[in-house]
Amino acid sequence: MSTSLPSSFVRQILVRALFVGVAATAPTLSAANTLSKADFYTALTQAMSSRQLRNQTTAGETLTLEELQGVGSHGAWRVFITNACLQPGADNRFSNNYGKLMRIRLPSVVANQGTRLQFVINSQAVQPHQRAQVEKALEERLATLNREYGDLKATINRLAEGTYQLAAEQQYGTSPSAGGTVDRLAATLSNARFMICDIYTAMELADAEQWRSLKSSKLTQLDRGQFIALYPLLKESGYEVAGNLPGGQWGFKLSSDLTTRVENHIEELRVWVYAKPATAPSPEKLTALKTALRALPLPLGATSAEVADPNERGFIWVGLVFPYKNMTGDEFTDKLKKLIDKRQVLDFHQRVFKVMRDAG
Repeated sequence: MSTSLPSSFVRQILVRALFVGVAATAPTLSAANTLSKADFYTALTQAMSSRQLRNQTTAGETLTLEELQGVGSHGAWRVFITNACLQPGADNRFSNNYGKLMRIRLPSVVANQGTRLQFVINSQAVQPHQRAQVEKALEERLATLNREYGDLKATINRLAEGTYQLAAEQQYGTSPSAGGTVDRLAATLSNARFMICDIYTAMELADAEQWRSLKSSKLTQLDRGQFIALYPLLKESGYEVAGNLPGGQWGFKLSSDLTTRVENHIEELRVWVYAKPATAPSPEKLTALKTALRALPLPLGATSAEVADPNERGFIWVGLVFPYKNMTGDEFTDKLKKLIDKRQVLDFHQRVFKVMRDAG
C-alpha cells in the first residue's frame, strides 16, 4: 500500500510555507557569508546519500529531487521523502499484517536563500480524533531535531486542512564547520522521514483506541473518522470517491455489472445499487416501478429503500437505508462486512434487476 501527494500540492506548500532551514556548510562561504547554488546542491546531494539516511529506511526507500524555479535566491529543490512504516502487527508472525508496510511519499522543499537554508514539508492529513496521539509524537520528534544542532531552528504547526507542517531554518555563520551543511541537511531530512512514520503510527493507535470505544457502544451518529475506524479497509487507496458528503463516500466494484456506492450520512448508512430498465419508463410506469422497488424485501435490517429518478443514461439507483440509532459499533461493522463481503448487496441488486426487467 502507498500514499502520495499530487505535485500541485507542492505549490500550495510554497505559497503558505514559513520556510525554515538547515545549515552550516561543508563548502566555504564567501566573505558575504553567501553559499553558492553549486555548493549548496553538492551539499544537498551528499546529505541525501549519507549513511545516516540509508540506515533509517526499512524497505530500501530512496530520496529523489527536482529543481524548482523562483523559490530560492540561490537555488531550491523539491525533495521527495519516502518511508515505509510498519503496519500494526507487522512484527507479529501470527498477525494478518505480518511483514506488511505502508509506503508513504511526501514532497518537501529545500531552498538556499544565500545567507540561510530553508526546509518545509507538509504531512499526511490527520483526523480530529487522531490529533492528541499525533501531537504527542510530534513534540518528541521536534525536540529530537532541535537538540541535534543549536543553530538549527525547527517548528511543527497544524494547518487548517489537518496536515502538519515541519519547517526548519538556519542562518549561515561566519565560520561554518567543515561538513556542517551536509550534517544539518541530513539531520533535517532524516527527521522528516521519521516524522512520516511517527504520524502514521500515532494515527493507527488513535484509530485502535477509537474502535475499542465504539465497538460495544450504542451509536447515534458517525463522523468520517469514526466510520473508517470501524471499517479500516476504507483507509486503503482506491475506495473513496469524490463527493460533498461530510461523512464520506466510497465505491466497491463487486462484479462486472455493479460498483456499489457506500455513503455515510452521519446518522445513517446508505448502500446503493443500480440497474437500467429495458426501455425508458413513462411517468406512470416509473411511479409503479418505484413502488415495486420500495416493496422489495430488505436485507440485514434496512429500514427503507430510497429510489432515485433515472439519470441521464437511464440508470435508476436504489439505496438501502440503515439508521445508526441503537446500533453498536460491532453491529455496524458486521453489517457492512455482510453487505460488501458476503454478497448481500449483490443479492439485493439481482432482485432490483429482476423488478426492472419484469417491468419491461
